[in-house]
Amino acid sequence: MNIDILEKILAERPKFHSGEPEIKRGITARDTVLRGFDLERINRNLPDCYGIYPPLARFIFESASAQSKTLETGAGISTLVFAIKMSTHIAITPNAQEVQAIRDYADRNQIPLSGVEFVLEPSESYLPHCAAHDLDIVLIDGKHAFPWPIIDWFYTAEMLRQGGILILDDIEMSSVAILKDFMRQDPNWELLQWFERHAVAFRKLSRSVRDVAWHMQPFMTKPISRKARLMNALRRLRG
Repeated sequence: MNIDILEKILAERPKFHSGEPEIKRGITARDTVLRGFDLERINRNLPDCYGIYPPLARFIFESASAQSKTLETGAGISTLVFAIKMSTHIAITPNAQEVQAIRDYADRNQIPLSGVEFVLEPSESYLPHCAAHDLDIVLIDGKHAFPWPIIDWFYTAEMLRQGGILILDDIEMSSVAILKDFMRQDPNWELLQWFERHAVAFRKLSRSVRDVAWHMQPFMTKPISRKARLMNALRRLRG
C-alpha cells in the first residue's frame, strides 16, 4: 500500500483512545495533576488521539516491510502504519475499546489487519511469556507510568534481533527519558534518529543486552567514577 494512505491517516488523526487507558479505576482531582478539560475528558470517556509524531510514523513506514517482524506496546496510528506495510505485527494493549476503534477505522479505509495480532493484556503480564524473537522493529509506547517503559524494554530488547530498531516514544516523560539516557550511553545501542523532543530510534548492536554486569554499564559507572576522582582530589589536597 502506498504512502497516500499514510498521509491520509496523519491528516485525519483518528481518535482511537478514550478515558484513561493505563488504569481501571476512576480518577478524582486528588489522584492526579490533571485539571479542567483534561480531567473531564478522561472521566467522560471522550475520544482523543494520542498518535505518534508524524515524522516518526514516516520513519516506521520507510523502515518496515512485508518481511518485517514487529512489536509495539500500545496501539493506535502506529498499528495502522505497520499494517499498511504488511508487517507481521504484535500490538499489546489491554484496551478492547481502543482495538475495536482501530479495527473499525481500518475496515472503513480498506487497511488490511490480517498481519496484526492484538494482544488484549497488560504488557507486564504478556511479555514475560511472549515467544516472539528476531524482531526487526520494536516500538515502546504503552503504559507510561514508572517503571513500565523500562519493563517493556527489558523484555522486548532481548526479542529484537542484532541490527534491529528499537523506538522510544514520548521521551519528554521522565519514565522514558531515563531509559533514553541509559541507551545513549550503553555500547549495545547506536543512536539512529531523533524526532525532536518526541521520540528516538536506536539500532541494537549486540545479540544480547542482558549478558552484562552493573560495572560494565557506563550509565552506572560514570557517576561512581566522577565521585572517585573527586575523593582522590580531596585526599591529595589534604596531603
